[in-house]
Amino acid sequence: MGIQKKIKKVKLITIFWVFLIFLAIYIISVGVIFCFYPTTENKIVKKTTQYIPYPAAMVGAHFITFAQLADELSAVKKFYQNQDFSQMNLRVDFSTSDGKKRVKVKEKEILEKLIDNTVIESEAKKRDINLTPALINEEVDRKLKEYGAGDHLRNNLEKLYGWNLEDFKNNIVEPDMYRTQLFAKIRSTDPSYVTAKKKIEEAQSKLANGESFTDVAKNYSDGQSAKNGGELGWFNASQMLPEVAVAVFNLDKEQQSQIIESSIGYHIVRVEDKKTENEVPMVKVSQVFVRTQSFADWLAKTEKNEKIFVPIWEFRWNNQTAQLEFRSAEMKNFEKNLFKNSPNDPSMMF
Repeated sequence: MGIQKKIKKVKLITIFWVFLIFLAIYIISVGVIFCFYPTTENKIVKKTTQYIPYPAAMVGAHFITFAQLADELSAVKKFYQNQDFSQMNLRVDFSTSDGKKRVKVKEKEILEKLIDNTVIESEAKKRDINLTPALINEEVDRKLKEYGAGDHLRNNLEKLYGWNLEDFKNNIVEPDMYRTQLFAKIRSTDPSYVTAKKKIEEAQSKLANGESFTDVAKNYSDGQSAKNGGELGWFNASQMLPEVAVAVFNLDKEQQSQIIESSIGYHIVRVEDKKTENEVPMVKVSQVFVRTQSFADWLAKTEKNEKIFVPIWEFRWNNQTAQLEFRSAEMKNFEKNLFKNSPNDPSMMF
């Protein structure tokens, strides 16, 4: 009996190790397939990637899984395929050879966005910005009220993207909250933004003390705003940054704004004249403008110092430009010429 038990034990151990070896071979094989053929429609491979977190990108110690990428790509494809663009004389067809290349361009855009979101969240947490579930749910509730009835939004999410409210929270609301709060924190603490804020405040002080708008613009403005004493000419609201337009069109003739903060810097705007042209209100303005680094520029600079690796063979991360690129010259040229060559494909418009 002792010998039989030993034989049985050896068999069980052998079966166990054989199972582990085959499992390892399977996992590695699926990993190789997804790296070289990441949009494969093989059901077994797709199912495997839902349970095994194969990395589509590695950002420092953080992984972006292939399942995340595949889910978002599926949602985007569903959105375009469920729209009726016929009245706009537009079309969407991802089944053709060119259509498949368009899907690849979308996949690249989504992966780049996921990399950005990962960097943003990591940088936010370094600055003690931590979003609790309660804060995120509060923002979701605000969005539900903003977009109308909650059931209407839920139905649209399901119909257009195949998403539920949890997907909306994870894919849209939470990343936007991290981006907004991080940018606000950077603007209040980063030395370059602090210096710019002090400069525009000095300009405001000079104006308050009676110095002419022309002289202040020449001495304090950046770029074109320094020329001609800050005079810019005539504009309608659509030609101005939204933050600036809201403030300026509430001013009277010869009235001056307080400091306006926009996505590109700080502004003090003076309305020189007002008129209506073809029933469109217009203003003639001068401004003192102090430029700040945009969030996109700040993010690109930050990503250049990140360790980012993309194991999907078709893509590579360019650390010099902080951008995801196609490896093949064919896809690079296709992407470059896409807008010019595809004027009637809405998948390239949104």
